[in-house]
Amino acid sequence: MEIVINTQVKQGAINITDQINEKISSGKSCLIYCPHTTSSIIINEGNDEDVIKDFFSALEEIVPKLDFLHMEGNSSAHIKSILCGSSVQIPIKSGKLNLGRWQKVFFLEFDGPRKRKIIIEVT
Repeated sequence: MEIVINTQVKQGAINITDQINEKISSGKSCLIYCPHTTSSIIINEGNDEDVIKDFFSALEEIVPKLDFLHMEGNSSAHIKSILCGSSVQIPIKSGKLNLGRWQKVFFLEFDGPRKRKIIIEVT
């Protein structure tokens, strides 16, 4: 299964929890994978938007804009993707992702806007 996202900003987070829950109906586990080198999939707090804003501010401090060697000029996006990861695996309960009370699944864009694909595998 797949989800396609057209990101609208250079950097940002999109809550994809509901889109994933719509795709799954049974199984024991769900792998959510992003096959792009300048974006990521994470699980984190989804009720307070300031958490994600703080997260992006912290990432800017950890990976500042430098004169990297990569000629495309998006090395900071690649590094952020490496730090955040390209996939998460979540148990399924009653046909939905078995997340904690405040948890949501986010797609993170670090080099947009772009058309992105997310792969979902249920086992």
